Amino acid sequence: MEFYDVEAEFYDLFYFDFQDDILLYKKYSKNCKRVLELMCGTGRILYYLDNAKELWGIDSNEKMLQKARENLKGKKAKLIKGDVHDFNLNTHFCLIIIGLNSLTMFPKEDRIKILKNARDHLLPQGKIIVDVFNPFEMVEGIVHHGDTKFIDGKVYSRFFVPIRERERWKLLYFYDIVEGENLRRKVATLYLYPLGLEDIKEEFSQAGLKIMEVYGDYDFSEFDDDRSERIIVVGGRDA
Repeated sequence: MEFYDVEAEFYDLFYFDFQDDILLYKKYSKNCKRVLELMCGTGRILYYLDNAKELWGIDSNEKMLQKARENLKGKKAKLIKGDVHDFNLNTHFCLIIIGLNSLTMFPKEDRIKILKNARDHLLPQGKIIVDVFNPFEMVEGIVHHGDTKFIDGKVYSRFFVPIRERERWKLLYFYDIVEGENLRRKVATLYLYPLGLEDIKEEFSQAGLKIMEVYGDYDFSEFDDDRSERIIVVGGRDA
């Protein structure tokens, strides 16, 4: 089953109240008329950006977008089903967000296409923010427990097992809903590609982007390759 067809049912339950990254986006969207999020999912980031005048989001999964439409109801938001490789919105943005590991879902060639397309939608002084995890370390076959929620007498759990496949990781996700002695389980597969700061530098350059800031976490701390939990890159058009 397509990963985000399954994820759409559970994402908000586990993650919609996550706001650690919001201060970062609010800083760069200050006095910003128009903000675009690529792979916007259920609209979590856009929901909390109440300082931007226009919110735009694009995603390829209809079920995630349905959730986003519900979450952003009443806000000035335009949500579009489309492919982030080749979309054309006929407008430009002062901030484009590729948040919370989204870029790692694509191999290098695709990442460069996405970044080039984002660059073409930036205003001359606009910013692009890419946020991925650091370091990219997993142990094959080890169960990684993600989250557990207790709601209305039910227990919801989400965990995954990583499997190495040459240049990428295959993550086998399990979603369990336990009610009394009854278990309902859904399974989906997500593929992720290791991505470090040197990769991002190279790909930004090939996409016509320049790096302006690099942070190691959402508190704007200086990036340290050995210690930082995140790689957060803020860039702009190279010319």
